[in-house]
Amino acid sequence: MTTTPNELADELDVSAKAIRAFLREEYLEHEHGARWELDDDQSSVVRARFSD
Repeated sequence: MTTTPNELADELDVSAKAIRAFLREEYLEHEHGARWELDDDQSSVVRARFSD
């Protein structure tokens, strides 16, 4: 199953823009302009970064 930055933003109450900025720094190999579809491991990294 995949998750998008927008779904995580809603879940974590942060902006999708902030999540995408973090993802660009964390996953340099991601193709510029390509859609973000995060696997469970990537989603866990985002949750850990933006959790209170």
